[in-house]
Amino acid sequence: MQKTRYFTRLVFLLAITLAVELIGLPQFITGPFINFMLILTTLALDVYGGIVLGCVTPLMALIRGQLPAVLWPAVPFIMAGNAILILIFALAAEPYSNPSLLPRWQTWAGIVSAAAAKFIWLYAAVALLLPLLLVHPIPGVFIAMMAVPQLITAVVGGALALLFFTLLRQRKII
Repeated sequence: MQKTRYFTRLVFLLAITLAVELIGLPQFITGPFINFMLILTTLALDVYGGIVLGCVTPLMALIRGQLPAVLWPAVPFIMAGNAILILIFALAAEPYSNPSLLPRWQTWAGIVSAAAAKFIWLYAAVALLLPLLLVHPIPGVFIAMMAVPQLITAVVGGALALLFFTLLRQRKII
């Protein structure tokens, strides 16, 4: 029964995420939403559920064309960046040990530190690692996509996820 409930919730959260991703909204909407869903899934289920979601979304972005084809080698790095976001958030915030309905300061610090780590990883991957693996240089516009916008979308999405999760807990939905 518990496994069925877990997988039903995971598939539901994955379906919502992919549906919004498939709509093809601009990056400044899609990016925070994806990060929102990564953190919300981690809070509602666990780290593993968040990582599953974090591995599927870059593949869908590539298939959908939201991620330029020249960046297909970056997909594993983006997956790792999402996993870094989830793991650092879970470690720093300890979201499962918080009996209070309101997020503690550690939870907010977890969002900021996780977003910073994801940003550093993605920027380093695209600016330093990928050029070593590819024959041609990566255009600056693509490197810029993996820089500060990643930090902003992760912080905004994470903050919204904390607020939304708090509302869900107050209403005893989760």
